[in-house]
Amino acid sequence: MSDVSSIPSADNIAPAVDPAAPTTFIFLADPQQYRSDNDPSPNYRKISCSDLNDALNTLDSAKWPTGFGISCGGQAIGGISSVFFGGDMCQTGGDHSADDQFSNKPPTFTGGSELVKARSLYQRGFKNSQGVTLLKYDPKYFGLGNHDVQSQYTPAIGWYKGRWSGDFSLPSNYWRYQMWNFISQMHTGYHQLLLPDSNAIYPIDWQNIDSEIGKGTYAYDDYSLNYVVDLGPVDVFQLHVYGGDSDNDRQDGIGWLQGKLADRGQTRPIIIVQHYLFSETVENGGITPCWTNAQRDRLLNILSPYNIIGFFVGHNHGTGLLPNNIPVPTQNPTRNVPEFRPGCAFNQNFALVRVTPSTLDVMYGTAANKQISWTNGGTFKVPFANQIWEEVSDWNNNYFGTLKSIYVDTRRVRCPAGKFIISCGLKRTVSPDPTNRLTWTLVVANSDGTGQQSINVSGDAGSNNFPRTGGMSRIYVDLAPVVCPSGSAVVGVFFWHKENRAAPGLVVRNLATGQETEITNATWGDHFPTGGDGSSHIYADTNMVGRPTRSDVPANLYMGGIALYQKGGNRLGVKVLYK
Repeated sequence: MSDVSSIPSADNIAPAVDPAAPTTFIFLADPQQYRSDNDPSPNYRKISCSDLNDALNTLDSAKWPTGFGISCGGQAIGGISSVFFGGDMCQTGGDHSADDQFSNKPPTFTGGSELVKARSLYQRGFKNSQGVTLLKYDPKYFGLGNHDVQSQYTPAIGWYKGRWSGDFSLPSNYWRYQMWNFISQMHTGYHQLLLPDSNAIYPIDWQNIDSEIGKGTYAYDDYSLNYVVDLGPVDVFQLHVYGGDSDNDRQDGIGWLQGKLADRGQTRPIIIVQHYLFSETVENGGITPCWTNAQRDRLLNILSPYNIIGFFVGHNHGTGLLPNNIPVPTQNPTRNVPEFRPGCAFNQNFALVRVTPSTLDVMYGTAANKQISWTNGGTFKVPFANQIWEEVSDWNNNYFGTLKSIYVDTRRVRCPAGKFIISCGLKRTVSPDPTNRLTWTLVVANSDGTGQQSINVSGDAGSNNFPRTGGMSRIYVDLAPVVCPSGSAVVGVFFWHKENRAAPGLVVRNLATGQETEITNATWGDHFPTGGDGSSHIYADTNMVGRPTRSDVPANLYMGGIALYQKGGNRLGVKVLYK
């Protein structure tokens, strides 16, 4: 039996996180603004990104597309929580500004012509001298790529560090100082001289960014400026060019990354954003410059113990396969993490991403004439989150049926007052009740784990069943989950008659008011076992599903939902949501 010594009591239980509440963000890579004198079609990239912004600014009033198999197809997109960038904001490090070098001091730093274009397109409150459309969604989280920190040409003089007269970097390092200065300015409010000139435009708590404590840095060789953003059901890590990048004496940020991953634990869902692809390296024919197999594998080995649910990348301007699975070297050699590469923003490509604690929906889109066209999409499972769907995979003699001659018992199985549900399963009713009914059984206990007891249906069996004749020979079992709403606790389970389906329901108690209600999932769709004969070929698995006790699972989880599933080809199993 599961250890239940840490089950919370009713008066100090934390409000549940509603797994149905999504967060939605936009991912853009490679806006890559050109200097006008290098642009083969003057201002093409600026105009193209501006037109893309016009199209993206309509997303919050649109609906998710249908026909791509995503879990949210046809639903309203609603609010966009943020925008993440996968590097190459500029083509040649932002371009050089002599005014910035010799005349402008914080807070009047603006950057070279390329950086000014990028800021006009994406920075709230920036003086828009470019006549472009600003992407309206905030906050925005910027990342750097190889074009931001490397350039084929250099200015005549380096970056003015401002520590004393004549203190300039090497000219070849100008771009790195300028673009790291931009990141620090956007997300810490500090830049050049490490003096605060204003509040950060898109602030990140200093504990979540690799920089000087309480400040930022313009010096790429002091801190990595990697950072992490908590979006609710998922953490997003921005690693810039690539995780572990130490090129040109940059600080690689690996120690910071390892510390932050460890802080969040091995079950917290994580998205990695960076510029270089995991599917392309120098050795396997990737775009040059790119990272090596050794550099990539070093990062993958660091990430392998953690719950990485997606890599979002740029660099290669074409649109990648969806999904494009990356094998991650881990204790489980079959584990794959999907890589998402929607293509470059200056060709009007983007990704729209929706995350819940159980699903990751990704749509690729493109824009033409300021109108969006959807090109590809998919839904991906989130293995762990703020909750865990637990099931019993054992194959043993704990089953009965087939269900063709079994009826569904609709009586409630309730947890006694003051106790908590620690395990749940299916059961066949026994005498003196009719012995041909499918029902629930619970194991409950006190908050300290003592007083465990089994709870089964009670009261008058009577006519609390369906169908009236023929058993479940033409009745299907509904596999859609039922989840306890935020701020309530599960105190009972039951079956209900969903037209020609047997579906699970929950009895929940509001933790603030004590009021009890019954909740069900009335959603229709292909949520039932395969086969055209109802449940005639299905057996009922009676293994009890208890709170998980693995070392990577928090000890204070409690029951928050329930679902039925097809176990193998011919058994009806139970999944219990613990959170």
